[in-house]
Amino acid sequence: MLTRYFKEKIKTRKFDDDLLWSMGEIKGKKVILLGADEDFVELNQRYFFKDVLNVTAIADKKFQTEPVETFEGIRAITPEQIKNEDFDVLLITSEEPKPVLDYVFNTLHIENKDVRTVFNEEVPNERENLNYLYEFKFDKTLPKLAKKLNGKTVVLYGAGTFLELIKKYFNLSELNIIGISDKKFENHGENDEFLGYKVYAPNEIKGLNPNYVLVSTKLYVDLLEDLMYKTLKHTKIKVEPLVKKPLLTLIREIWEN
Repeated sequence: MLTRYFKEKIKTRKFDDDLLWSMGEIKGKKVILLGADEDFVELNQRYFFKDVLNVTAIADKKFQTEPVETFEGIRAITPEQIKNEDFDVLLITSEEPKPVLDYVFNTLHIENKDVRTVFNEEVPNERENLNYLYEFKFDKTLPKLAKKLNGKTVVLYGAGTFLELIKKYFNLSELNIIGISDKKFENHGENDEFLGYKVYAPNEIKGLNPNYVLVSTKLYVDLLEDLMYKTLKHTKIKVEPLVKKPLLTLIREIWEN
């Protein structure tokens, strides 16, 4: 089954641009594809690898136990056979390329070849965190939150890669965000921005007097307490998490961290 990360990632303009650029670079070279799962089938229907590229074979571990002559019209081989092939480029189609790269270099010992990946993370832990957000139905809770806060001013608290990912894949424009605050902005410049929003130090939030502060970090319990009982104490500013999670999940995360 195709993962939500796969489905959302291939919708992005950058994914399309990067893959088409890479295919243009290797066009005419002898290419072996590594990975013959359902995600490859979907990609092949969109990008026509075997028609656009000079694909000499496709390799996958499943061909060891389920040997076939061809897959999607391409000659099928096992990964162990790659080193005996005449090729210029190894193109990894897996949506999680890191373990595959480790396998290629440390187990198959592929050297002096152009090894490329179809999926590349633009934000650290992109795949893990996007799947995490969909696990807690953030795509459903965000519109409800925007409706609840309609007409209210919002400051986001926490300017890390988790928020970068949220901004990349979800529409935050329905929230009336007037700025982003983080401890790392304590010495910010007058016109400094993060993700297109003006930045503020935590001690500047009171002066902004937003209706809400939404904590935009993955782990947020300690930050909620610090904001409510210290930074924003004796104010009417409401503090909530941007990504709400069940109580049992919060308890488990507190215990594990």
